[in-house]
This record gives sequence, C-alpha cells and structure tokens, in this order.
Amino acid sequence: MLEQAMIQAKGFRNAGSGEERTGFEVRIRSPYYRGTWTNLIDGVRVEVDGETFPSESIVWSIEGTDYTAGDLRDSETARWPLTAPATLRVPKPGGLSVGIHDVTVALSFRMSYIPVELQPQTWTASRKATIVR
Repeated sequence: MLEQAMIQAKGFRNAGSGEERTGFEVRIRSPYYRGTWTNLIDGVRVEVDGETFPSESIVWSIEGTDYTAGDLRDSETARWPLTAPATLRVPKPGGLSVGIHDVTVALSFRMSYIPVELQPQTWTASRKATIVR
C-alpha cells in the first residue's frame, strides 16, 4: 500500500551490490490523482542534503520497466498508474552515508488539457529519510 506522501518511507536505500554502491534509490508515488502517461512527465529533480541530481541522470522504474528521461518522453504507450510507485535510481558513486538525510523531490508534469503557457505543473515534496546500510 502506498503512503499519501509523494516520497515514500519505504524504498530509500543505496543501490549496487556489496561494497560497490553505484547510487541510491528513492520511491515516489504520483501526486496526480489520475496517474499519467509517461510522456507527459516533464522531469524530476532529486536533492539530498543540498546536493542536486538532474533529471537526465535519473533512471525511473515503473511496474518493472526502466526508463531514462528520454525514454519517458518518447514512449507512446507507457503509463504511471496512481496505484504504482516509481523508483528513481540516482547515480552517485559510493552511494549515501548511513544515517538520516534531507530528501526533496520536485516532479513536473505536462497536462493535455492545460494551456501550454501554464505548464509544466510541478509538485515538490520533502522529508527526512534514513539509509540503514
């Protein structure tokens, strides 16, 4: 079951095997009440402890399929359902240190029924999250 908050408590962890941490993961839920086509995702910015990670470097995993920012834009059939979390894999050699981190995610969508002058819509969420290993 997903939490109401965009940044989920579960799923914040280092990525990579053993001592070779290649980055970290943040699990998020769609803040948009209907889910969305992935080609309407305009980008995501992840910030941890003041360090910003750009959208183009982040790999999305939605329902078992991985997408780069370009894949999201180019997709004609992929959807991000409201009930499915997305895992953002953020490259950072060595991963994050064990402990509590300040995490911010800014997620932007374009919407087909909103005038282009008013787009994208951006949702921003912050929370403290813990890396345990």
